[in-house]
Amino acid sequence: MAKNDRYDIEPGSMWLPDPHLSPKQQHFQTTAMMAFINNVPTGVLKCRNDEKFTILRINDGFLKWIGYTRQELSSLFSDCYLNLIHPDDQKNVLDSTRQQLASGGSVSNEYRILCKNGSSRWITETGYCTQEEDGPVFFCTLTDITDLYETRENLRLSLDRHDIIMRQSKNIVFEWDKKTNSLLFSTNWAEVFGYPPLSALDFGQMTQRGHIAAEYIDILHQMLDEIVQGASFLSRECQIKTRKGISIWCRIQVTSQLDLNGNLIKAIGVIVNVDTEKRIIDSLRQKAERDPLTGLYDKAAIQSLIEKYLSAAPKSEQCALFMIDIDDFKVVNDTMGHLFGDAVLADFSASICRVTRSSDLVGRVGGDEFLVFLKAIPSERTALQKAQRFLSVIQNLFREKKNNISISCSIGISLFPSHGHDFRSLYQCADIALYQAKRKGKNTSCLYADQMRQPALEVYRPNSPIDFDQPAVSKSSLSESLFRILYTTKDIEKAIPLMLEMVGRQFDVSRVYVFENSEDNSSCSNTFEWCNDGISSEKENLQNLSYDSLDHYFDNFNEDGIFFCQDRDSTPDAQRKLLQKQGVYSLLQCAIRHNGQIVGFVGVDECTGTRFWSEEEIRTLAQLSELLGTFLLQNRALCRAKKAQNQMRQLLDVQNAFLYVVDQENFQLFYLNKKMQQQYPQAAVGQHCYKAFFDRTSPCSGCPVQSGGCQIISLPAGGSYKISAAPVEWDEQSASLLTWYDVSERQK
Repeated sequence: MAKNDRYDIEPGSMWLPDPHLSPKQQHFQTTAMMAFINNVPTGVLKCRNDEKFTILRINDGFLKWIGYTRQELSSLFSDCYLNLIHPDDQKNVLDSTRQQLASGGSVSNEYRILCKNGSSRWITETGYCTQEEDGPVFFCTLTDITDLYETRENLRLSLDRHDIIMRQSKNIVFEWDKKTNSLLFSTNWAEVFGYPPLSALDFGQMTQRGHIAAEYIDILHQMLDEIVQGASFLSRECQIKTRKGISIWCRIQVTSQLDLNGNLIKAIGVIVNVDTEKRIIDSLRQKAERDPLTGLYDKAAIQSLIEKYLSAAPKSEQCALFMIDIDDFKVVNDTMGHLFGDAVLADFSASICRVTRSSDLVGRVGGDEFLVFLKAIPSERTALQKAQRFLSVIQNLFREKKNNISISCSIGISLFPSHGHDFRSLYQCADIALYQAKRKGKNTSCLYADQMRQPALEVYRPNSPIDFDQPAVSKSSLSESLFRILYTTKDIEKAIPLMLEMVGRQFDVSRVYVFENSEDNSSCSNTFEWCNDGISSEKENLQNLSYDSLDHYFDNFNEDGIFFCQDRDSTPDAQRKLLQKQGVYSLLQCAIRHNGQIVGFVGVDECTGTRFWSEEEIRTLAQLSELLGTFLLQNRALCRAKKAQNQMRQLLDVQNAFLYVVDQENFQLFYLNKKMQQQYPQAAVGQHCYKAFFDRTSPCSGCPVQSGGCQIISLPAGGSYKISAAPVEWDEQSASLLTWYDVSERQK
C-alpha cells in the first residue's frame, strides 16, 4: 500500500485492519477505512497527550473546515493542535482536559478552532485517552457546531433581553396553557396587588376571592371564549382589587399562540395599570362636557345627549328644540365690559334652568346662544308657552336688578318629529326660526315653518358691490365664477386675491385668507389675504406658525375637512389666544388636501362678533378650498419643477463636458450647455441635433438616443468622442441628455 503523507497505517494504530485477513484483504480494508475516515462530515483526530497536543493523524474532512493543508499544519503550526485552538479558549481546554482525565479516560470540550480565512468555528470535541508504545495519545471526533452555537447564543441573548424587559417593566405578563389550564404570572403581580396570583384559570375561584367583580368576570370569560374560537388579539378593561380592597383599572391584552397546525396551545397576555389614566380621562370628560362659565352642557355634549335620546324616542312622542340668542349682546360687552357680560350670561343661564324640568337638557352652544331640549311635551302649544315663559323671565330678571340696560332674547323653535328626526335637522330648523324672530324685531319667538327656509338661505346682510370690471356675482353662480377665473388665468398669484375678495364681499366677512404648509408639514404661513373695510391685515404676523405651538390644530377639522368655530372661546387655550390677538370672534376654515393629507386651508374670519356660519357659506368655502387645492398645488409643483430645472441648467453649464438635451421623438434641441455653445456657436434651441452638429438631413446611424447604447465619432476638425444618452424629463416632455466624452488619447 502506498503511503499518503502521514496517513499510512502504523503499528499500534486504532485504524489497523483485521489481522486474520489475507494481506490483500487487509490492504483493501485499510484503503476503504481511510477513504471513509477522510470523507466523513466530522473531524477525526489523533494527537499526543502532551503540552501541545502534537498531531499524529487528522482527516481530510477537518482540513476542509479550517482551510489548511496537512503541509501548512506542519509549517505554520509545527503540528501543534493547541495552536489551532482560539487563544481565548486554550487555557479552558487545557484545564478541562486535565480535570476530566483525572476522573476518567474520556474527554469532552467545546471551543473555537482557527480557520485560514481568519474566521473561527465552534466545535465539540469528544474523545478518549489511551496508552501506546510512544506514550499516551488522544483519539477524538470533532463536530462543527457553529450554527448551533450561534442559534443557542441568539436564544440566550433573547432570553436575557426578555428578562431585562420583564424586570424593568411595571406591566404584569401572564401565560395560559390550554392543555394544562395553568396560569403563570410575572413576579410583579404580588408587588402590584399584594397577594399571590392563581395558578390555574378558575373563574369560580376568582369570584370567591372577590378580587374581580362579577361583571368583569363575564368580560374575562368572553375573552377566553373568543381566544379559543380563533381570535388572535383582544384588549379589554376591568377593575382588579388589591389586598386592601382598592379597585385598580387595568387593561388586559391577550395574544394567541398557535402550533404548526394552527391549533391554539397558549395565550400570552399583559396586564397594564391604567387606573390613573382612566380616572383623569373620566374627570376631564366630565369637565369637558360643561361650559366653565355657566355650568351648562357645551355644544358637543348637548348634541350627543339629544342624539342619543332621539335615537330611542318613539315617533309618537313630541319634543321641542329651542335655539335662544341674547339680543344685541355685543352692545352689552362693548358698553359694560366683558366681566359684566359674563355675569349676564351666568344669570341668564340660571334663569333658563329654573324654568325647565330636571329631565330637560340645557346647553350653551356659543358666546350668547343657548339650546334647550324639552322631552316628551304634550303639544305644540306647550312649546310656545314655554318660549313665552323664557322671554318673560329674562325681561323681568334684568329689570329687577335695576341696571341701566335692557336685556331680551330671541327664540327659534323646532319640533320632533314634525320638523326632523335627528339633531341636525332640528338644529337647522330652529336656527332658521331664530333668524325669523330676529327679523320680526327681536324679543320674540318663532316656530319653524317650511316657508321660512328659502329666505333663510339668502345672505343676512345686503350685498356689497364688487369693485371689479365684472358685475356683482350671485350666490348661485359664485362657484362657477371662481372656477372660470382659475381656469382662464395666466397668473394664479394675481387671480387668488381677486377670488378671495369676491367671497369676502359676497358673504360680508372680515377676512378671507389662504394658509399653506411648509414642505415637512410642521408649520404653516398665510400666503394670501383679503381684508374688509376697517379690518387690519394679519398676514405678516402669521408666517411660519409651528403646529406644535397650536395644540393639535388639525383636530379641529372634521372628517369633511371643515373647522366650524362659532365662538373662539370654545377653542384650546393656545388657539384662543392667537385668535384673540387677531381680533377674531368666529371663523370657518376648510382644509386643502393632497394625497389625503392636510397641506393647508382656506378660511374666513369674523371680527365684529360671534357668527353662525350658514350651510351656503360652508359649501362655498369648501368649493373654494377644493379649487385652490387643485390649482394652487399644481402651480406650486410647477414652480418647484422650474426651480429644479434651473438648478439643473446651472449644474450642466459648469460641467467640463459637451452636454445637450434633445426631444426623443424628433431630435430637436431643448438645451445646450455653455461648452457645447462655445464649440458650436451656430447651433440653437429648436434646431435638429444632426443638422446643427453634423450638417445631416436625417438622424445619424447608430444614434444612442435610438439604440440606448453609445457611439464613437470622429469630428472633421479632429478628435474622437464617445457619445452616450440618458432619458430625462425636460419641460414636462420626454427627452434625452447626451454627453460627449473626449477619447482621442485612448483612440491613439
